[in-house]
Amino acid sequence: MRGAAAKPVAKPAPRASGGAWRIQLGAFRDRGNATALWQRVKGRLGGAQPSYVAAGGVIRLQAGGYANRAEAQAACSRSGQPCVVVAS
Repeated sequence: MRGAAAKPVAKPAPRASGGAWRIQLGAFRDRGNATALWQRVKGRLGGAQPSYVAAGGVIRLQAGGYANRAEAQAACSRSGQPCVVVAS
């Protein structure tokens, strides 16, 4: 009897490490919209924590903290959303 071939295991997404880099996922007039977006993307961001930054009448949804720009850019790609890398 032949053994079944081992299935490859997907690598988990890197976890945010408490660094100074974040990604900004959007800016909203209504915090509820920012929260709803976070609920949709948080599972793709490997333990990143959300930040809701009030600025100029909008709430900026940011997630971080990544150790370097490359980690943040990779998270941006994983998010499935248009986003930008920002230093906090």
